Amino acid sequence: MRKIFSLVKSWVLYILFPRVCFCCGADVARNDGNPLCPECMKDLKPVQGLICRRCGLPLPDGGALCYGCRIKKNFKCGFIRSGLKFTPASRALAHAFKYGGYTHLSRFFAPFMYNVFRQNPEFFEADFLVPVPIHKSRRRERGFNQSLLLALDLSRLCGVPCAELLVRKVKTRSQTSLGRKERLENIKEAFACANAAAVRSGAIILIDDVCTTSATLEECAGVLRKAGAREVLAITALRE
Repeated sequence: MRKIFSLVKSWVLYILFPRVCFCCGADVARNDGNPLCPECMKDLKPVQGLICRRCGLPLPDGGALCYGCRIKKNFKCGFIRSGLKFTPASRALAHAFKYGGYTHLSRFFAPFMYNVFRQNPEFFEADFLVPVPIHKSRRRERGFNQSLLLALDLSRLCGVPCAELLVRKVKTRSQTSLGRKERLENIKEAFACANAAAVRSGAIILIDDVCTTSATLEECAGVLRKAGAREVLAITALRE
C-alpha cells in the first residue's frame, strides 16, 4: 500500500510540476533522476586527459603546464582539479544552482568532484575541506553559500571533515565579467582566516563551484598559508 501511495504521489507531483531539462528545457521523464535530458547529459564532460599538472586546465596540445602556470612560480594553491569542463550543459546547471536556488544540484556535482578526489593521491592526507566563503550580505540575499553545500556533500562521500575556516571580509564585485588582472585586484585582501589554530600545520582542500583563472583560490590559499597551513589544494565542480 505504501508503494502504491508513493507512486501515485510521484505522478501527481510530476503532473503539477513537470520536470524539464535545466539546459534546453525539454521534458525529463518522471523516473529520470538526472537534472538534464538524455541529450544534454551527453554534453557533460569530465576533466580528464591532457591537463595542466598544477591547475588542471585542459591542454588540447599537451604539455606539463599551461601558459599561466609556466610564467608564474611559487603558487600558494599548489594543486587544483575539477570535476567537469565548462560546457553549455554544465554552465546551465551551475547557473541554476548558484543563482536559481536549486540547492539540490550540489548532490549532483559532488560525485564528479569525488571522482577527482579518489583519482588523485595528493588529496588523501587532507585535514579539512574548506569552502570558499561569500560575503555575509550576499549569503543573506542568496540564502546559502554554494561552495559550502558542495563541501558538505563531498565530505559525506570522501570522509574529510568540512570546516568554514575562511571568512569574506570585503563584498567584492562578481568575478564573472572581469579579466585576469581585474580578478586579482578585485579579490585582493578580501578574505581572512576564521580559526588559525585549526589551520596551523594542516593540509587544506579548498572547495568552490567554478575555477576560471584560479585567482580566488590563490587568494584564499595565501591567507591559509599565512595562518600556518602546510599545504593548500583545491577541488571545484567546474573548470572554465
